[in-house]
Amino acid sequence: MTDLTELELTGDWRVVVESQNAAWNQRVVVSDAEGGTHTVGGVGSQFDVYGLGQDPWRLEIQHDPGSGWAASWVRFGARTTTPTSISQVIESEDTTTPTSDRDFDDLVIRLDKLGMVDQPARPFAVWPASLQMMPEGIIEASLGRYLLAARVRNIFTDPWPAGAAVGLTARCRAWLAASGIQVIDAWSEADLAAVGQQMLGGGVVVGPLAPWASALVYFKVDVSAAAPRKYQVEVEVVAPGPEDLGHLNKRARAPMMVSRTTYDSQREVFVSACDHGTLTAAVKEVQADRNTLLRAVATARRLFGSGGSTSGPAGGPGVGPGCDPRDLDLLRRRLRAFLDGHDDDVCGIWGALEACCGGCGGDGDDGGGSWVGTGATGLEFFVFPTLVEYRVDYAVPFDGQYGPIPYDDPWWKLLLLIIAIILAVAAAVSAAADLAAHSDNAVIGKLTRSVLNALSASPASPPVSADPGSVDVAVTTLDGNRTLTAAIFSYLDAGSGEMNTTPVVALDGHIDTSGATLTNAQLDQIFQNLADHPSDPAAQAAVEVFKSGARTGLTPALLGSLAPVAPRTNGTTIFLLNQLMIVPDPALPVEGHSRPGDSGSLWMQRGTNAIVGLNHAGAFDPDAGPGTGVAFANRIEDVMSAAGIRFA
Repeated sequence: MTDLTELELTGDWRVVVESQNAAWNQRVVVSDAEGGTHTVGGVGSQFDVYGLGQDPWRLEIQHDPGSGWAASWVRFGARTTTPTSISQVIESEDTTTPTSDRDFDDLVIRLDKLGMVDQPARPFAVWPASLQMMPEGIIEASLGRYLLAARVRNIFTDPWPAGAAVGLTARCRAWLAASGIQVIDAWSEADLAAVGQQMLGGGVVVGPLAPWASALVYFKVDVSAAAPRKYQVEVEVVAPGPEDLGHLNKRARAPMMVSRTTYDSQREVFVSACDHGTLTAAVKEVQADRNTLLRAVATARRLFGSGGSTSGPAGGPGVGPGCDPRDLDLLRRRLRAFLDGHDDDVCGIWGALEACCGGCGGDGDDGGGSWVGTGATGLEFFVFPTLVEYRVDYAVPFDGQYGPIPYDDPWWKLLLLIIAIILAVAAAVSAAADLAAHSDNAVIGKLTRSVLNALSASPASPPVSADPGSVDVAVTTLDGNRTLTAAIFSYLDAGSGEMNTTPVVALDGHIDTSGATLTNAQLDQIFQNLADHPSDPAAQAAVEVFKSGARTGLTPALLGSLAPVAPRTNGTTIFLLNQLMIVPDPALPVEGHSRPGDSGSLWMQRGTNAIVGLNHAGAFDPDAGPGTGVAFANRIEDVMSAAGIRFA
């Protein structure tokens, strides 16, 4: 058997020096991990090594006989395991010649496993009434009760014990309770069956999860009294038997988002608050799903018109024992007060509504029992804002080129979807929903229209370049108080603090353009010229492009090709036609020339500054390094035609 000079491991480990029986200096070398070269400080010294997911990292033990560091022979020694711990001994021999005594005791180290669980994604909210995930998983406090879903992954490198459960740590429960979030440990059999899990105390039984496999676990939380901000969700693995007090780092944290939406009846606007600040929105126009709207109207007529009905039409849903008209009026006022932020007893409001509807609510308990499938009243319908006026007030203001730009969390847009959910409830129950509001003092513009004309299935035959391409674009109309000047065609050049510091005009300066654009025919000619004359400097220069993105700054790249069909996946896959594929420029490599947050930036031709496309997607592998990845853009002529706009 060949003697080894290095060993491969995965995951996170603590390295402890157990013994040294050698006159020569010894050291441990770690590569392909978040560690580096570690010099041993003597018996008892230790350091932690953090691996890169499932990718193996390498460990060497080296000795210095006086002529420089040389690799020792290494081998795995004794291994000790418990349900929640792994210890692996590694032995070394520093005389790597035929005269070696091969006792492998020159430097002996022990590796203790760090961690059992992590959360590869942040927890998300599931509405119990429908088991649907809230937009982007954000918890909207005004809806009260949720199933908090957390994805947990086994990073133990061994399977978890057969009876392992995952629960919220005691200190996490204390954090949440102090912030007004109540964790409910009571589960009904129906709820457990709906989410397909078993509970052990306050933990979810996961069992012998394989290494690097993941599972989705659910906890019941009531956020009615929670303040809008980020909260840390900390989970741990609870193994059968006595608690292992010596366990190293058995917990894992991830943030969850909580927002709170109320209705300001004085200004007739919806106000959504989160950790970044406040979004104020007035909904001017909405679109409702016809079938669910008609169903809600029919139920509302029976309920509010007759004081509550005990049965519905033949084959239709019945409503409960009925409510006195005075009770219905009180319910309307309580709901409005709730949306105004004055009545925080959301469970009481739901209970009163369910008493009128009958059979559509829970069992009237204090948070335990059945949640799944409850909370619906028969009055809900699908409604989506299509014209919204809004403004954002940041808790900590910061300036972009022409005003505040949300560089951090991009979920301001998602709060608009949460408002849509609140509107669905308010519009269905309130006698006269205020869907048209006026707040001109806070409005800077209107979201006029949006276009996403991609295909849901790949076409049978690819389009030719002369065919119109798909676009993903939205158009905002600014109000008359905003004067537009030539500055809207000025872009930030490369910045001294960005990953690319090679400017187009001047470092930390601006790039002034005329608003000129390239047609689809001109782009075709550019690609053809390069194909016909690949060594022509002019043809090569024509495909050089750049953009100024909110996330990546000034990024140079090249027009790669025209992709007839470009699939894009985000939950579901859509197929965009005739898309510009933007590839790295080998002469000016950057670490990803398109990242989340860059959508909507314009690609321009270097030299002419003419607009060639609208950036909308990109792929970048951080492990691949600079000069890798790809971006996709809508041809600018397609954008102008679909959106009915021009640059002038």
